[in-house]
Amino acid sequence: MVIEKGPQSIAQKPSTIYAVGDSLTWGYPYGPEASWTTSVEGAFYIPVANLGLNGATTEDMRRILISHLPDLEPRSWVIITGGANDAYGMISPRKVIQNYRDMIERIEVARCVPIIGLTTAISEEPARTRVIEYRALLLDFLKGRKEEGAGSLRTIDFFKPLLAADGCSLAPQYAADDCHPNRHGYEKMGEVAVHMIGTYLEEIRITDHNRS
Repeated sequence: MVIEKGPQSIAQKPSTIYAVGDSLTWGYPYGPEASWTTSVEGAFYIPVANLGLNGATTEDMRRILISHLPDLEPRSWVIITGGANDAYGMISPRKVIQNYRDMIERIEVARCVPIIGLTTAISEEPARTRVIEYRALLLDFLKGRKEEGAGSLRTIDFFKPLLAADGCSLAPQYAADDCHPNRHGYEKMGEVAVHMIGTYLEEIRITDHNRS
C-alpha cells in the first residue's frame, strides 16, 4: 500500500476516538462497560467507539478498521491494540507487524491519527513468549519508522503497568485468567490510557497557547 499523505500530527482535540482491538479492548469477560475505553470517555467527555472484538487477531482488526474507515472524520484518533490472539494462534511476528503497518498506513491516508496500544502480557506459554516477541518487534518498527522520517507515533503501553514481578506474565492482582484482566486490571488500563491521552491533549493545549 502506498501512503499518499504524510503522518498526521496530534494537532487538535478529536471529536471521536476509535479503539480497534480484541477482547482486551472489548472488556471480556465483563463487557464494554468495564473496558478501559469507558475510563477514557468519562475522563475527557470524548466519545470512544469501542470496536473491540472477542477473539480478533490483528488480521481481523485490519478488516474491522477497513469497514469503519469511510465513517471516520479527518483528525479522528484511532487506537489499535492487538496481538494476544495472534500469540495463541502462533501467528508469525512478521505477519503481525505487517498488519500493524497496514493499519497505520490506512489510518494516515484517511487523515486520521494512529495511536499504538501495546497489549498486556499473557501468563501461559507459548503465547507468553510470542506476545513479548511481538512487542519487541513492534517497538523496533516504530523506532525505525521515526528514524526513516515517516513520523513518530504516540503509544499507550498497557504491558508494563500490568506486569507481574517475573517480568513476563500478567500480574495476578490484575488477572481474571491467563490473558484477560479482571475489573481491577481494566481500571488500571484505564488509568494508563487516561494519563497518556491527557498528555497528548496537553500538548495540543500548549501548542494552541503558543500560537495565540
